[in-house]
Amino acid sequence: MAPESRRTPTKAANALLTLFAILLSSPSSEASEEIGLVAGTHSLLKSQPPIAVKKGAILAGLDRRMYFALQKARRVWSRYGKLLVVTSGLDGRHKKGSLHYVGLAVDLRSRYFAPSTRRTVTRELRRNLGDEFQVIDEKHHIHVEFDP
Repeated sequence: MAPESRRTPTKAANALLTLFAILLSSPSSEASEEIGLVAGTHSLLKSQPPIAVKKGAILAGLDRRMYFALQKARRVWSRYGKLLVVTSGLDGRHKKGSLHYVGLAVDLRSRYFAPSTRRTVTRELRRNLGDEFQVIDEKHHIHVEFDP
């Protein structure tokens, strides 16, 4: 097991131990307030913003690597205060041979970003996903595909 994969269980265990200690040491009304404070400050306990899907967009059948990409995109969008909206998956009309049709591409809403922010978001997502993914800033959306 790589060292990176052992970090998360340790962080999760520490977070759970902290919550358990709060529960045991505090009366119930104070405990719920303290749990909220801990959950709000511990990265493993913070709730993640949802991923929205445009009506008609089909995600059933996406390759698992695209779900990885969506999780990374959700984090980037949330850093800029925006909800990630998937506007296309396996649906829609795309050029012949498009990776959309085999579940290896998605389109993400970008219209609510100013042009300079959209370019920054595109670069940040590209950096987070690595060389196996292409992230393309198109006119009406950001296109993401797995194309090693």
